[in-house]
Amino acid sequence: MKRFSLLLMFILLCILSACSNGNENALSGGKGEAATIDTTLDFEKQFTILVHTTAGGPTDLMARELAKAAEEVTGGTFIVENRPGGSGAVQMAEIANAKADGYTLGAMTPSQIGLIEGTLKNQYDLEDFSWISQGQIDPYVIAVHKDSPFNTLEELVNYAKENPGKLTVGGYGAIGSGHNVAWNIFSESAQVETVWTAYESTGDAVTAILGKHIDVANSNPGQVSQYYESGDLKILGVMSEERLEDLPDVPTYKEAGFDVDTSWAQFRGVYGPSGIDEAILQELSSIFEKAIATEGYQTYLKNSQMLTGDMDYKEFTDYVNNQSKIMVNWYEKLGVE
Repeated sequence: MKRFSLLLMFILLCILSACSNGNENALSGGKGEAATIDTTLDFEKQFTILVHTTAGGPTDLMARELAKAAEEVTGGTFIVENRPGGSGAVQMAEIANAKADGYTLGAMTPSQIGLIEGTLKNQYDLEDFSWISQGQIDPYVIAVHKDSPFNTLEELVNYAKENPGKLTVGGYGAIGSGHNVAWNIFSESAQVETVWTAYESTGDAVTAILGKHIDVANSNPGQVSQYYESGDLKILGVMSEERLEDLPDVPTYKEAGFDVDTSWAQFRGVYGPSGIDEAILQELSSIFEKAIATEGYQTYLKNSQMLTGDMDYKEFTDYVNNQSKIMVNWYEKLGVE
């Protein structure tokens, strides 16, 4: 009997040890050097991040880099799918109708706020979504073709004042989008009138300026830096408090003589449908915080001349609400309904 009891105890210890190892593997994701976290998410399931722009644009690249980094810290699978159309409306509808379990997420920029406060204000409120993580800050820049007669913002503004409504300016989204508001913040300070041309991605706007289809592109550094370095484009200014480290010769708008409010920023992040359990929101927020801190993601930020976002879901929700107030103010000025 004593020998049997010892054998039974040995078997129980083996079972407990196996269960313990299984739990550790589940928490770490079971592959790679994943972070060990208490999880309510199942990393055997696939996570999908929907992007509201075409492939190759800065938001698409952010989503893919963030997905890759999230896989590194969880061992799970994060895929990116593009849902362009309606300046973000197509993607937003799919996010709004997604199951609130944390597995279907969306990449976002100020354009989502613009939709909620503008053309889709009768359909959505900020509370209809979960604001999960800020992934980066991407300063706005003003770029022109190498053959453009404008070499400074002052020259561009002087021409625009003498020829109101003649300059064509292109960027992502319709009137009221993040890029459009950024341009209007500048044009109000400069007291000029121009014509806005909307594109489905910032990359499309850059292609247009390279082809001389527009006079000016309101872009981001990562989309134009290679053409700036090759001499195909000129960057006249950056909407930032300080010059960018990798564009030291490009002045800020203020340095160029235009005192522009820089509290409006081109940010990118991750959001989801409303109703996601707070424990899952906290976990997703933690995952993306670790992903942003990875060496690979930080290298991507540096190479793209971007700044780290790094806000958890509570901070990001407050930030989105504040950006919404700025947006509403500009919608009133622009007459967007």
